Amino acid sequence: MLIYNVTYKIDRAVHGQWLKFAERDFLPVIMESGAVEGYDLTRLLGVDELDGLTYCLLLRFASRPSFNVYQEKFQLGHQKMMDGSFAGRYVSFPSTLDVVLREP
Repeated sequence: MLIYNVTYKIDRAVHGQWLKFAERDFLPVIMESGAVEGYDLTRLLGVDELDGLTYCLLLRFASRPSFNVYQEKFQLGHQKMMDGSFAGRYVSFPSTLDVVLREP
């Protein structure tokens, strides 16, 4: 199993709007791709929030091939969707995690 994490720092002025967008628009489109097994949207605690709130979107993939499909066919479109609504109002960085052990 792989986890694709995207950490977002969201401008405070659009924070509420961003959360609604993520829940109603962005995450359903990601799940419609069929490549993602599930997700968690988490808020990072204990960090400086003066310039925005920090969230981590963790997308779960059953296998490396399903992750590769997501990267090749869907990831750029999802990034453009976010930019189309919030360009200049957030920063993000991705990381890919290989699950070594997981509780059944």
